[in-house]
Amino acid sequence: MESQKSVGSTDSTSVPQPTLDGSIGDGCRVLLIRHGRSADVIPGSAESADPPLHEIGQKQAIAVGARLSKARIDAVYSSHLLRALHTAEAIASHHNLEVGVFQDLEEVRLGDWSNGEFRRRAATNDAEYVEWAKTGRWDGIPNAEGDQNFRSRVSSRINSLAAQHDGGCIAVVCHGGVINAYLANMLGTERSLWMMVENTSITTVKLSATPSVLTVNDCNHLYDLLLK
Repeated sequence: MESQKSVGSTDSTSVPQPTLDGSIGDGCRVLLIRHGRSADVIPGSAESADPPLHEIGQKQAIAVGARLSKARIDAVYSSHLLRALHTAEAIASHHNLEVGVFQDLEEVRLGDWSNGEFRRRAATNDAEYVEWAKTGRWDGIPNAEGDQNFRSRVSSRINSLAAQHDGGCIAVVCHGGVINAYLANMLGTERSLWMMVENTSITTVKLSATPSVLTVNDCNHLYDLLLK
């Protein structure tokens, strides 16, 4: 009688190690892109609520657009704030796409520290700001939206957009706080403000049955972070 092969036994067929080869497969690949550098602002001025791109930021937007010009991008989305929208337009122009605009993708709503006040406190090393920054969370700022609300807002919107592009790739142009909060929610970290996000850097996640982070802070269109 012919013997049966035991469970778990090997045969002569070789099996390659899985690799990250750039293929998309199932799910959606999401490029989370921070806007270019925003213009300098005078805290409390009309422009401080929604500053446009700085001259340097305009060049950064052109650079990331060129970097992604040959990439597969099925849709480009952005917050309504000018610095993100203009960066998104620089990317979308290479793909003949219109930018989908969503207020849910805007930066954290800062309450009493809005309109340049947050930036002023950070620049002057304000004592109240320094104590708050130690927490790594958005709670504690008077009349701000708070950490969990911020995480939920941006994660719900990004996940909803990704669900519309199964098997594809989308670019979501947003803000440093948004990218921090989305990854914090995805990875389950306590801190929502846990890394510096470079202007126009690309952070890539794949949203599928098993979500994964593919790249973080890729800014090679500006400089090589490893060699700088």
